[in-house]
Amino acid sequence: MQGSHAESYAQLVRDRVAEIPVPEQFRDPDVLIGDGHTVTVARADQDRLRPVLTVGERLAVEAPRDVVKGVVAVHVARAHLGSPSPAGQWVPTLLIFSGVFCVFGLATGLAPFLFIGGLGIIGGVLGWRARIEAAHELRARVHEADELAVTWVGRQSVVDGLRWLADRTDADARPSGRLDPPTFHDRLAQLSA
Repeated sequence: MQGSHAESYAQLVRDRVAEIPVPEQFRDPDVLIGDGHTVTVARADQDRLRPVLTVGERLAVEAPRDVVKGVVAVHVARAHLGSPSPAGQWVPTLLIFSGVFCVFGLATGLAPFLFIGGLGIIGGVLGWRARIEAAHELRARVHEADELAVTWVGRQSVVDGLRWLADRTDADARPSGRLDPPTFHDRLAQLSA
């Protein structure tokens, strides 16, 4: 995209963002036009005096006003609430190594390998529980961000924004698994409830 077009679309997005009653730390952002239909939000810090909002070119060009407001509001709400730290990412690796130690201990008859493998399996089960709890917390945080965005721009703008994104991505229509973040369809179903 040429510089003048990018600047004009950035100004359009900036005007739409100004209509959203976001928290003080996200007001008056530097708007950049990126690729596709993604939105990223970077908070202000020592290096940047203002927050940076990067909006995909397809979103800035193709989407109606309310869709842009809904999509940006959802992303700003998620940045405002933050993301829970992932837990239990090491569990599959631990279970694989523990299983290998157990099988080696059983095959050779060496009790220390069997004992270490057993401890690893117990740790893996406890870690899997932490991983499931962290996934539930992430799902709750995403739905909380959607509801916060609804209070800022209205339910219809958020639903239209999520539906617009779901139609333009390769979103799977099936519900997500227990450890996966919610899909667009999960989020739309939650907003409809």
